Amino acid sequence: MKPKNLLAAAMLLLGATPTTAQQMPPIPVDSKVKIGHLDNGLTYYIRKNNFPEHVASFYIAQKVGSINENEDQRGLAHLLEHLAFNGTEHFKDNTLQEYLQSIGVEYGRNLNAYTSIDKTVYFFTDVPTTRPTAVDSCMLILKDWSNGISLTQKAIDDERDVVHNEYRMRMVGQQRMIERSLPRLYQNEKYGFRMPIGLMSVIDGCNPETLRDYYRKWYRPDNQAIIVVGDVDVDHIEAQIKTLFADIKVPADAAKVIPEQVSPNDTAIYVVDKDKEQQYDLFLINMKHKAIPDEMKVNMDYLLMKYMDNALTLMLNTRFSEKAQEPDCPYLQAVGDNGDYLMSRTCGAFTLTGLAKEGQVKEAYAAVLREAKRAHDFGFTATEYQRARDEIKSQIEKSLANKDKMKNEQFTTQYVDHFIANEPIPSIEDESAILQQLIPNIPVEVINMYAKKLICNSDTNFVTLMMMQEKDGKAYPTEQQLADIVKGVRAEKLEAYVDHVKNEPLIAQLPKAGKIRKTVENKVLGYKELTLSNGAKVIMKKTDFKDNEILFSAKAKVGYSAFEKADQSSVMLMTQALDASGLGNFTNAELEKAMAGKQASVKFTMDPFYHGLSGKSTPKDIETLMQLIYLDMTAVKKDEKSFANLQNTYATILANQSNNPNLVFQDSVQSTVYLGSKLARIPSADDIKAINYDRLLAIGKQYYGNAKDFTFYFVGNYDEATLLPLIEQYIASLPAKGCTLQNKDIPYAKGKVSNVFTKAMSNPQNQVQEIWYAMMPYTLKADVLADMAARLLEMKYLRSIREELSAAYHAGATASVFTDKDGLAAVNIVGSAQLNPEKSDAAIPCFFQGMKEVVAGADAADLQKVKEILLKQADVDSRENSHWLSVLINYATRGVDTHTDYKKTVNEIDSKQISDFLQNTILKSGNHVEVIMKAVKE
Repeated sequence: MKPKNLLAAAMLLLGATPTTAQQMPPIPVDSKVKIGHLDNGLTYYIRKNNFPEHVASFYIAQKVGSINENEDQRGLAHLLEHLAFNGTEHFKDNTLQEYLQSIGVEYGRNLNAYTSIDKTVYFFTDVPTTRPTAVDSCMLILKDWSNGISLTQKAIDDERDVVHNEYRMRMVGQQRMIERSLPRLYQNEKYGFRMPIGLMSVIDGCNPETLRDYYRKWYRPDNQAIIVVGDVDVDHIEAQIKTLFADIKVPADAAKVIPEQVSPNDTAIYVVDKDKEQQYDLFLINMKHKAIPDEMKVNMDYLLMKYMDNALTLMLNTRFSEKAQEPDCPYLQAVGDNGDYLMSRTCGAFTLTGLAKEGQVKEAYAAVLREAKRAHDFGFTATEYQRARDEIKSQIEKSLANKDKMKNEQFTTQYVDHFIANEPIPSIEDESAILQQLIPNIPVEVINMYAKKLICNSDTNFVTLMMMQEKDGKAYPTEQQLADIVKGVRAEKLEAYVDHVKNEPLIAQLPKAGKIRKTVENKVLGYKELTLSNGAKVIMKKTDFKDNEILFSAKAKVGYSAFEKADQSSVMLMTQALDASGLGNFTNAELEKAMAGKQASVKFTMDPFYHGLSGKSTPKDIETLMQLIYLDMTAVKKDEKSFANLQNTYATILANQSNNPNLVFQDSVQSTVYLGSKLARIPSADDIKAINYDRLLAIGKQYYGNAKDFTFYFVGNYDEATLLPLIEQYIASLPAKGCTLQNKDIPYAKGKVSNVFTKAMSNPQNQVQEIWYAMMPYTLKADVLADMAARLLEMKYLRSIREELSAAYHAGATASVFTDKDGLAAVNIVGSAQLNPEKSDAAIPCFFQGMKEVVAGADAADLQKVKEILLKQADVDSRENSHWLSVLINYATRGVDTHTDYKKTVNEIDSKQISDFLQNTILKSGNHVEVIMKAVKE
């Protein structure tokens, strides 16, 4: 379509129907994906993708979910998803999971599934493809999931309690309010009664045949798509699909998947709910509109609409953010977005979400509505739109630059959405070309007309959900009060927004450049180390893993352990406060505007014994990254408004933490392990309110106002000829006074420590952590031994606690390594679970029994699974910039190369070494911390 016709097409879109949708040409489908259909209706997507090499992802998507359940099946779509891992035609009981682990597929990380309202998706990712038999077995698993899930009586009965445990874990304050409110929000229509987690009464009481009826009725080829993306032979995969799936029959009278419609509401709907575990007052304002029909998503006007959504929300959310920093603003955060109405794809909505300051929920509700009305009445300014357009174009350029280095999941998620909802799947090149043609020809006037269409001024299709913190003496708005607020705001005569823009460079006068004094090359790890004239060091490693990415980090000794006692409560806001401040001549809000169109960012970091920076950029925006680094180290600007918003937000969220079981348990673990130190505990709202911003800035200047003790790291696709002068200009020029602070010891529990306590909660669930640890010199082998031991323990815990006892949704073990102020490593192995209170006494001994069994000798098959997982993941990680950044930091700070001999170390470790490590190092230390929270019903 010629550019002069684009404006007319955009105007037509504002009142689009299937007829007007034909005004623009179709969106081309990416030619590199092979899409096919079998006679029985099965759809398949296959794509050859070599990044990373030698792995692939396998998906089966079902065009059905909880909305397809009958009343006596509520929750069975989700239960069925669980049972897909507990026995199929070719993989009995748990052997499917065991087999995939044996070829390097990690449960949870690579092997998983999810059930939503209108789809159910199963997948396993990063499957090694060097063995053709493994690829064929993976195709067989997809076939079993299609029509061969066993659904035995035993499997169903065993899994009922596991779903109960998931319900306990997920149904906390906000989720409970949503479940209670849905019937009113959907006017008692089906969507109001189809949360995927379902009813526990149905889970407990369903006849197995009822579940099988759902499976037979809906899991059919015509409702399914097979998706395979990765380093595979496309023709072979297609042949396997035809062989395995072509003979599956679809009954002639098979039920059709008919989209469930959502009725309009002629009068406004207001729902106010409260819960003791809710930590803050939150509200959603939905302005419902017709969803874009799937058949209308094939033409370029749909891409145009998505662009307009993006531009509009970018501009509106910038206004919300700017307004939130005003002292008298009654909300802490607010955002707008155009998408689905709550859970229903068949109804759209422009949704405003607001987080209110304590005691100001009615005022916050009015303020958010008011800003939306301002956008409706006056639209957006030319300068706002230019920034939004620049940002979107920059994001497009970033994606295009990396078109040949996209991961498998970037494609698989697109293909799931294409199958389920007919979302377009053009190539990045085609999408970029289309948008580059469209964007310059869409003026701000069109966006403003679109805003008038989305932001309604009537009670028709207007829906509010308010979810509030329940506590004694608190007042809650009535429905009539909310209606009066809406009426009042709609009647207000507002003034147009004024866009205050600071048109100046980030750094008005460049600093005097320093020099690179010395360059040393490490050929083993492939990096260069520079010593600068100010004493700072730079480690740089060029990679080609992502064409659009440069990762950055800077680290120096001394962390928050050096804080004086009076400053210790400030730890939680230290880096956040610096990030929320301005830079140079820019306030935080001005800086956000100045960064539009630039893909670069830097954040402050701090742990007990190190402080630093982290960031990233594209090659194009590398100088902006360097300028941000320089300003962070030299010119943090006090911004009272921004800090006040940050402080109020944290204080509001933490004010009710004693009623949140998860926060109570987390704080109890930290308090027990670190002997009550404020450096480790979650601060109270009063602690947050008492933090002095000036003191934080002074501490920040002391930590970050020099570069002498820093090492700066750059990993990615930089141009060395470009980067080296920038290093001299912006890093070698930094002040070099040196940090005079010293790390201090942080107290840590020793010996056997137990903290068992009770907590009242609405949905009772026990929580437990069993922590074993020992101090030792940090080595690669110790790191690998701890990781392997934890993985072996997790396999034991999953079998005993989840599968045999059905006492938890998940029971796991992790290993972690923390270095103390003297460089000695604290190696931790932690077993944890959220438990059914009725089965807690039986489950907790399993943590110790599992440890005893692994000490006695790891199961050979389990050990081989762990090795396959680690070796496969090592190959995948070796093509990640983040992996190499971690390797270089480890080498520079600990003197240990965690990459070169990693696979050799994994291969050489045997069961005896793991047993010796646990028995003679971890357990011999005598350090064991147990924290158990026992639930009592409120």
